[in-house]
Amino acid sequence: MTVTPLNPDQSAAVEAQVREAVLRHSSVQDCAIVLNGPATGARHCVRCGITAAYPGLTFDADGVCSLCTHYAAHRRAVHDYFRPPEELAPTLRAAAEARGSAYDCLLLFSGGKDSSYVLYRLVDLGLRVMTFTFDNGFISRTALRNCLAITEELGVEHITATRADQKAVFLDSLRDHKSVCNGCFRSLLDLSTELAHTRNIPSIVTGLSRGQIMDERLSWFHERGVFDVAEIEEKLRLGRRAYHSAHSAHSASAVDQASTVDQASAVDTVRIVDYFRYSEVTKTDIRAFLRERSDLWSQPVDTGFCSSNCMINDVGVYVHSAERGYHNYEAPTRWEVRLGHLTVAEADEELSGPVDTAQVHRMLATIGYPDPADRDRIGARLSVYYVPRDGTAPARLAAAVAPTLPAALRPAQWIPVDEIPRSGGVVDRWALRSRQRAAISGSRTGSTAIAAPEDSPRRYPLTAGQLALLGEGGGARALALTLDDTAGGPAELKAVILQLLLHHDALRLRFDESGAGGSGGSGGAGWRQYHEGVGGRLPVATLNLRDRGEAEEAELVDRARARLVAALDPAGGRLLRAAVLDRAPRPAGLLLVVHELVADVESWRVLLEDLDLGLGQLRAGGVVEPAPAGSFPSDLGTPRLPGDRSTAHRIGAYLAEVLAQPVDVLDHTVRNRTNRLIAPLPDAPLADPRSADTQPADAQPAVRYEHFGDLAAVLTPDAARWKLTGRYVEEFARPSGGHGRALTVTGRVHDGALDLTWWAEPALRARLAEDRAAQRLDAKLRGLDAGAS
Repeated sequence: MTVTPLNPDQSAAVEAQVREAVLRHSSVQDCAIVLNGPATGARHCVRCGITAAYPGLTFDADGVCSLCTHYAAHRRAVHDYFRPPEELAPTLRAAAEARGSAYDCLLLFSGGKDSSYVLYRLVDLGLRVMTFTFDNGFISRTALRNCLAITEELGVEHITATRADQKAVFLDSLRDHKSVCNGCFRSLLDLSTELAHTRNIPSIVTGLSRGQIMDERLSWFHERGVFDVAEIEEKLRLGRRAYHSAHSAHSASAVDQASTVDQASAVDTVRIVDYFRYSEVTKTDIRAFLRERSDLWSQPVDTGFCSSNCMINDVGVYVHSAERGYHNYEAPTRWEVRLGHLTVAEADEELSGPVDTAQVHRMLATIGYPDPADRDRIGARLSVYYVPRDGTAPARLAAAVAPTLPAALRPAQWIPVDEIPRSGGVVDRWALRSRQRAAISGSRTGSTAIAAPEDSPRRYPLTAGQLALLGEGGGARALALTLDDTAGGPAELKAVILQLLLHHDALRLRFDESGAGGSGGSGGAGWRQYHEGVGGRLPVATLNLRDRGEAEEAELVDRARARLVAALDPAGGRLLRAAVLDRAPRPAGLLLVVHELVADVESWRVLLEDLDLGLGQLRAGGVVEPAPAGSFPSDLGTPRLPGDRSTAHRIGAYLAEVLAQPVDVLDHTVRNRTNRLIAPLPDAPLADPRSADTQPADAQPAVRYEHFGDLAAVLTPDAARWKLTGRYVEEFARPSGGHGRALTVTGRVHDGALDLTWWAEPALRARLAEDRAAQRLDAKLRGLDAGAS
């Protein structure tokens, strides 16, 4: 397949231009630039045939790849995971009987050869089977006819489903993984898990081949020396739960929006069973079985060359080969060779079939993904391998180099290595891949390793406010923004949020209770916080709100907000979550959720200012660089001190008179810090100094007043590229966590009027109502300029 129109001289010129730009950066000691494309001239393993273009491989003196060597050394331990065929039916029946289910399993049924074979075998075992087909919009019509004909023949209940935004899912999958299969499988897994949960079916059966099981389930563990089956199964279960938790929070689909099922909870009641974990049947055996057993099954021909049920996987092959430099089925197909299910020649034939380039171009246009062959997309195919002087993270280096290169030549992958291998002064491109440590653009597992964390990060004690907040169970604030037309789309917003994560250490904190002592009010001696690198998937999803009415949109955003809040995990370093609100053709929006452990109201103001600054820099074509952390912009004026009898402290003084007890005051409308960094909750609130001599030095007032002023004005920078929207502004003005006060009163200016809300336990609220405290405070506040802040 021909992907690049560049001749060798042009390719060399592009690589030289990018290399020169990278080497100008003082933190780079050495580098090599690779313009990826379909692998040509690479060495291949003499045993399995895998290409050296596949990342992370090394070859021994005999030309055997490291995967083959590792498999040979651990063959028995590897095969311990696979089970004898006679265990399958009892396993499925036992789970169904324990649940009282009408079905033993739900089979993921595509109508291709593998899943058709599995369906016949499950029915032969006497199992009660329901089948589920996901129509991704590009599935073979022949395969769909197979599904209907075979299920009717066998008397099996069959359900087919699709999702309205699958093209958008494919687009995200191509952007993140350079493949369509990741997005397709994500949709399939989400829909089938929901169906199985709803129908009380305890087991989903897949038709993943043993090669796919090795590549997608087991290799990661084996490479790390983990072979214990029980440990692997438990970690796969936890990983699947994390996957569903993340995607239920991050997903943008109509499926998620319409669903009332919590995916993370559903995964606890539904397990995945791979049929071929219990069967060693080969592809040749499967074809022979279908020829003999079924007159109804037809070999689909309206498919991609590497699929028996789908057309669009040719798009993934084309894009992955162009932008990664190797076939996206390379790993699982070569595992089939190691396991003895294919010969090297058969594997080569499967991977070398022709791609219908004209059809691929049409499908790319339908999805909206740019053709990698376009000259203005050369950067998507460029990989920078660099030796850092000071541990410079890929994201920071990419941002620093970007302004010195044309947009079309900005590399997509930045990979730190220990050294650049050369032979006779020439870069050994294939050896480079074996030295890869962490790439900004992701791995075959779909995660994005942007910067590796420190091996032993230094741990710090928590502030008093943080400890109190942990004792209360934690909390989060959320805001919804409506962006203007200059703010950009999901890609731009992801770039900005990445820079916010890199700039603000607090957003990368992790919390653990590793020592003695409890949490929160019990002393919290064991709690520690420490900084991590920005690892894993960027916490930005897209929520599809196109063609939604106002009421429906509000409901969907509420649901997304709940999922984002639920996905926050201080122990896992997940302290910020965001969703782009796609309202096309109306202006887009952004939903932001931040854990209160790391961001008070003043921190939110800094975060939003940096967000707006980043959007403006991207709009101007520059690199996102938040404002320096040393000081605020000079045009913001001098912060008012608590002693200047500001609105907040006058209200606090009146409240103290009404209640006849001290009141501390937290005024969110003034700047109290002298830097521009997001910070954790302060140890103590700002108190009115006028009352300091009326109470013991060690006393903590039982009452707090928090003044938010006009939040839209407090939180929105001048000429911002967005505006606050929705009722989340009102919800934002709630008491800060971690203060332990019996009573908190919050004040917010809305439409020129001061709204006060009293927060207390029911018994105290009843006493306050009996004392008419709110009415007496209102009387004292008459004449106070409600618009002051």
